[in-house]
Amino acid sequence: MKYFLSTPVLRIFQSPCSNFILNVALQLTLSSGKICTSTIFSSCANSLNLTLPDVSNISKADYSCKSNKKKLEAPWRILFFGTDEFSVKSLQLLCAKYRTHTLISRLEVVSSEKGKHSPVIKFAKDENLVLHHWPIGTDLLKDNYDIGIVVSFGHLIPSKIINAFPLGMINVHGSILPRWRGAAPIVHAILHGDHETGISIIRLQPKHFDRGEIVRQYRCPITPHDTAGELHTRLAEVGGQLLLECVRDMPRCVLNAPPQPEEGATYAKKIDASYSLIDWNTMSSVQVYNLHRALGHVYPLLTQWNGVKVKLHNISLDTSHQPRKESMDNSDQNKESIGTQTTQPTQQLSSALSFLSGGQSSIPTKETAVETGRACELGLVTFDKQNKVIRIKCIDGKSVLCSQVTVSGKKKMSAIDFNNGFISKVKTENGRRFVNLDKQLMSAEKY
Repeated sequence: MKYFLSTPVLRIFQSPCSNFILNVALQLTLSSGKICTSTIFSSCANSLNLTLPDVSNISKADYSCKSNKKKLEAPWRILFFGTDEFSVKSLQLLCAKYRTHTLISRLEVVSSEKGKHSPVIKFAKDENLVLHHWPIGTDLLKDNYDIGIVVSFGHLIPSKIINAFPLGMINVHGSILPRWRGAAPIVHAILHGDHETGISIIRLQPKHFDRGEIVRQYRCPITPHDTAGELHTRLAEVGGQLLLECVRDMPRCVLNAPPQPEEGATYAKKIDASYSLIDWNTMSSVQVYNLHRALGHVYPLLTQWNGVKVKLHNISLDTSHQPRKESMDNSDQNKESIGTQTTQPTQQLSSALSFLSGGQSSIPTKETAVETGRACELGLVTFDKQNKVIRIKCIDGKSVLCSQVTVSGKKKMSAIDFNNGFISKVKTENGRRFVNLDKQLMSAEKY
């Protein structure tokens, strides 16, 4: 059943005393079957001894059905959350756009000191941006911002903060999600020998780290000699550009972001000094080199020389390694057997796997090193006088080179000085080896 009320009466109903009056009007309409005009309503109200408000004194704001909230459209009001150098690049680009007074109408910053001066705080002060120190309350956010943007913030943001923004919050993450969710995606990408990574901009989900819908993604190659520091700088630039592209496309790109797949998800744990330990019994030369590329800018790799802790700096691969003659002979034999139908299916499978993995069909182990007679060479250190580096033997029979070392209690020294002061003074070959660092020595390690 429909009830019809005239416009002046509707205005009264939207006044502060509307609840009781509305009930009366509806009862009148229901009993009479007529539209309840202001005249009818006033007449009936007088018989009931009701005092009605003066409609002429009711302001438009009292009965307007229009919302005072800002429409979700540019220019945007943005609250930026960040702490480190990776964050600064995105903030720089947002600030530059903010100064044009076109796409962004408000840009304010949330950061924290976290034990040392934050690059984001410094930038915000230099640019005279309004700065808020973490933690913040929801009172700050109410009707003041359209969206929150998080870039390398380092703090868990509660649901009440995320939900306080009309468009929610988005996060700039340094990997192609779902690969390498977590605190250290750039380091883990290099540590595991990935050939590409990138930037993912995702919607922030309460209580779920790096699992939000994908707003934007951009892929970047990782070269064989990229360090985590170099990749960090490159991805910070890409992340800032991709973020600005998102802001230009809001709100469409945020509201229509597709779900993130679960297939292929990996987790990038937070890095600490324990990751810098070299395990000569399991690591190939490439793995040692990747470990240095991933951590060397923060933690020099750790090993042990005759009971003394040693840090290795400036590590590179030994490219002088040549294939052994017997492997070339095996290759010739394989060529001769093509088309003879003598190759077994398991051998074909092995060859295919070897091809797909770049010629390494199996991961070297200490057992295979013993079988091939290389166990006594693990960690063996020799001095290359021509190139002025030390050469260290790995489990795959190949070597890594190192041009600088730091012996515990001493200053950083060149490979020449390490040879003169340490290698040349050890008479036995078994004594001229690096071994895995003892845990007791590791516990005393300070950076």
